[in-house]
Amino acid sequence: MRLDNAETAKDATASGRHVLLIVLAVYFAVNVILRMMLPHSLELDEAEQSYFSQWLLAGYSSQPPFYNWLQYGTVQIFGLSLATLSLLKNLLLFGSYLFYWLAARQILRDRQLAVVAALGLLTIPQVAFEAQRDLSHTVATIFAASLFLYALFKALNRPSIGSFLLLGIATGIGGIAKYNFIVLPAAAFLALASDPDRRRRLLDWRLLIAGAVALLIVLPHALWLTEHFGVTSSHTMRKLLGDDINFILAIFEGLGSLALAVLGFGALTVIIFAAVYRERLRDVIRARNDRTRLVGRILLFSLGFIVLLILFAGVERVRDRWLTPILLVLPLYLTVKVDAAAIELQPGLKRMWGVALVIMVLIPSILFGRFAAAPITGKYQYSHHPFQAFSDEIRPLTASVPTLIVASDGQLAGNLRFNLPSTPVRTTSTPTDIHALPMPPHRRILFVWRNSDGSVPSGFPEKFTQYLQERGIAGSVPQARITALPYNYGQPDDRYRFAYALVEITP
Repeated sequence: MRLDNAETAKDATASGRHVLLIVLAVYFAVNVILRMMLPHSLELDEAEQSYFSQWLLAGYSSQPPFYNWLQYGTVQIFGLSLATLSLLKNLLLFGSYLFYWLAARQILRDRQLAVVAALGLLTIPQVAFEAQRDLSHTVATIFAASLFLYALFKALNRPSIGSFLLLGIATGIGGIAKYNFIVLPAAAFLALASDPDRRRRLLDWRLLIAGAVALLIVLPHALWLTEHFGVTSSHTMRKLLGDDINFILAIFEGLGSLALAVLGFGALTVIIFAAVYRERLRDVIRARNDRTRLVGRILLFSLGFIVLLILFAGVERVRDRWLTPILLVLPLYLTVKVDAAAIELQPGLKRMWGVALVIMVLIPSILFGRFAAAPITGKYQYSHHPFQAFSDEIRPLTASVPTLIVASDGQLAGNLRFNLPSTPVRTTSTPTDIHALPMPPHRRILFVWRNSDGSVPSGFPEKFTQYLQERGIAGSVPQARITALPYNYGQPDDRYRFAYALVEITP
């Protein structure tokens, strides 16, 4: 009888695994197809990836380069297209759910509950919706954090050189995915150090191998960062630091923003888990074992690091998506609590599947609905902006002689690079080492600019004049031409305006 029960449980686990992976694969394929169906005007992060894919650099801007490196490799192999941009993001998201599920299998006694943990990611708005909408570096962080959790629990359960190598790879990838990722391994270290039964793992010599691998992965960017720390950190610190000179007030604002960010990130997840396991909610809350303590401490120490930044570094603005690598462990923690309560599997699993399927329908519907409703509401999305039509208009200017396009902002540059892939595109500020990069041969400079709201642009921007002066190109200010183009699937009378000007370079 026991053998029959064991075989039944094994079959159920295998069946659940196959269903989960198939459903997730279909879901992300649908999102790729939906993106391909929408106009090929790029979102902010899509445009950034398009623009930065011209170079393979140790660093690009205020964000680490992991996603940029992946996108560069993808473009080099398959070319620049909406498919390569969307497929990379959705493959990373699929990998995130896969490794999160594998991480749950490492720490749960009932491995069938790993499906609940993986589906729990769909209940986090920043993971399910925001990452699908845009936010390429957040996608990289979700992937890195999921991989790290899997590698960590595997190294704890079945320590081997291979598992510690994987831990080092995951830590290194996280370090070049997003800087705040470092909070997660630091919190895991403290959680292990505070656990008498597990702290001996910190003395395992194979941990040195993991550290060496992680260091090798982050070293190229770390060396670059030491030379550009001021430039890269200033952008991030502007987002985190406020203007208050009152120390006490700044602390209260920081703690308040942290509380709101935690609620924005995790409240829906907690509510859904509470509803799914409502009959045994008290048992779940009370349930404790060594695994709930480990995961719970990782969560608490992660939040503790943020509190320290608020108290001693002056951080006042904590955004919910900044907590992604820190609170990503929340669905896993709740699932471990359910596992410790030893409740019957099926009612909760069926309900979680129901919630997940609803979310899987809602997210593509919302993404399409935002686009479809814009002509009615007048709130046009980036996909409505006529970047392709503008590219077609200026294409003849770039075809007759070698031309360099200089754009006023990164999104405009990325869209022009996307639609005119054979023409080099620059901005005046990014990548960080833009002035040190080799200048492609050209005999004409095409300056392009716009207002983000599509209103009539002003005259030739001062930063373009400075750009010409720095290159030693003298002469009068070039004449600006303004074009007004209809929005993609917009109202007939609504127009989005671009400006451009030509500068011929005499030998």
